[in-house]
Amino acid sequence: MDATALPTPASVNTMPYTVDNTATRQTGPVELHASCQQPVTDNPQNLQAEPPAQRRLRIRQAQQFATGRDQRVAVIDSGVQPHPRLAGRLIDGGDYIENRTGLFDCDGHGTVVAGLIAAAPDANSRFVGVAPAAQILAIRQASTFYSVPLRQLDDGQAIHSPSAGDTVSMARAVMRAVQLGATVINISEAACFPAERDQVNAPDLQAAVHHAVEHNVVVVVAAANTSSTCKQNNPGAVTTISSPGWFDDDVLTVAATDNNGEPADFSIRGPWVDVAAPGIGAVSLAAGRSGLTTGLVDAHGQPRALDGTSFATPYVAGVAALIRERYRNLTARQVMHRIEQTAQHTGASGGRSEALGYGMIDPVAALTAVLPEEQGAAPASVNAAKLSGFQPPPPDNTPRTVALVGSAAALILLGLIVVIAQTTKHHRQRRP
Repeated sequence: MDATALPTPASVNTMPYTVDNTATRQTGPVELHASCQQPVTDNPQNLQAEPPAQRRLRIRQAQQFATGRDQRVAVIDSGVQPHPRLAGRLIDGGDYIENRTGLFDCDGHGTVVAGLIAAAPDANSRFVGVAPAAQILAIRQASTFYSVPLRQLDDGQAIHSPSAGDTVSMARAVMRAVQLGATVINISEAACFPAERDQVNAPDLQAAVHHAVEHNVVVVVAAANTSSTCKQNNPGAVTTISSPGWFDDDVLTVAATDNNGEPADFSIRGPWVDVAAPGIGAVSLAAGRSGLTTGLVDAHGQPRALDGTSFATPYVAGVAALIRERYRNLTARQVMHRIEQTAQHTGASGGRSEALGYGMIDPVAALTAVLPEEQGAAPASVNAAKLSGFQPPPPDNTPRTVALVGSAAALILLGLIVVIAQTTKHHRQRRP
């Protein structure tokens, strides 16, 4: 489909979204269909070196100007496991899968994302999160290790969703993050739809991200990875729409680059892509351990490197937290605009391409550039950017499990590059 003929998001004004302040509900049980896996480790010497993405983005230089102090970044993902390098800054935002906690991560995916955003420095390695003084608000909303029973066939075999989590539970998680004081939201998930007017449907999610930005919260989302349901788009011929990235007026959508700074083959293209960040060979925190990991094991037992738009997105979310500390008067939209305008622009027409948006982010430029349109937005003193410990507020332990609506689009945890998007009529796989 020609980009000019794309369906457009309906006006948010036609889709009022009411914040539900009551305990959330669950209409049916979820089932664990694969054992929680251990993260993949690498040669200890490789984990001690400065990760290439961190070096390329000059993260440590950027931290001379800000470290994310007083910022709360919501990680809407598979949960975040407590880790020494998040100690004192990890907040339980609730669980939309089971009656558990946001501080449980069967997949390991959310813990990796949280580490890329906010892991504290450590003497044993040169890896550090982008915003190591920021708080992480962990909201467990999706998992490839769980499924939802949808209905029973005549032969007694059950039909299950391919994963737990959909666009409706994501919308509720976004609303929850706003309620709990997030200043930045990271969503390293996506749902893909065919680019046809009667196929694109995520009104709750659209309304939720609009609510977030209107309440001064920066929403950073992944562009999506290619899969059987997320087909790659050709230039000027969009066949796949990625949500929530499609709601481009209200979110900052992140593509992934390879080790040469070129668009990663798996990174979905589209006119909604805003910026790019490294998405190959990430290093981050290992769930259930005190150290680092270079990979995850998926629900099929297969080891996967930390490649994906999932792991490009937290670099941008971390930079947003740094900007929010340094330029405290900027609105959410102004923060997103600053990240776009200071990116390393491509040679595409208008400085923007469907593969990389405005280009690779430049954290140092994002923290130091003078933008004429930001009149009166003076940066905070650099002295305020020093790392220091602080106590987060006590967690709200109210049960927060919500319904997983079968008709909504299921989601992809984008670092695992496994197919769990949109279609829900899959038979449950038997496991020993």
